[in-house]
Amino acid sequence: MDNLGRTLANTKREAGQTAVEFALVLLVVLTIMMGIVEFGRLFQTWLTVQNSAQAAARFAVTGRCSLPPTDPGWNRDAARLQCIKDEARAKASTLNIDDGAGPLEAGYFAVSVHSSDPPEPTPDPDLEYPGGPHARVAVDVTYNHELITPIVRQIVPWLALRAHAEMINERFRHPGYGTPPGELPPTILPTSTPTPTPTPTVSP
Repeated sequence: MDNLGRTLANTKREAGQTAVEFALVLLVVLTIMMGIVEFGRLFQTWLTVQNSAQAAARFAVTGRCSLPPTDPGWNRDAARLQCIKDEARAKASTLNIDDGAGPLEAGYFAVSVHSSDPPEPTPDPDLEYPGGPHARVAVDVTYNHELITPIVRQIVPWLALRAHAEMINERFRHPGYGTPPGELPPTILPTSTPTPTPTPTVSP
């Protein structure tokens, strides 16, 4: 009976030890899996933010905007500025953006546009301006990415991801810059050069 009791006690002890070891290993495995998922989400969001800034900068250099010059509220710079921001937002449509979030909250999304030729005089150094032809335009995108790992989000609920893109504006023919809409400068045709003909030589 003593041997049987000791055997049962050892069996229970081993079972309890196995359960504890399994719980510890499971905790480590789940932590690693959550870390992989979290890193994947973070990397995808970072790529999206980078692509958003690049796409907005590429759009900015073309000088395009969605409002026609005949619109009563049309303003060259304001229309272009809003179109650039709309392009950045469209390229970031896969993000979980919260329009009501502030700069210190998850889901916050903001786009700023500045150029190397701000209007003069400049009352505000942070004044946003899309820039004229041949100017350098810079687009900055900020997004607060929300974390989902329970342990981590108790310490850091979100991370601010930022992207910066700079390009040179094209020599776009935009209404307001001197060329009427729909009109292009006349084509410069090459001048015809007469083909040289052989000149006969006279022998002395």
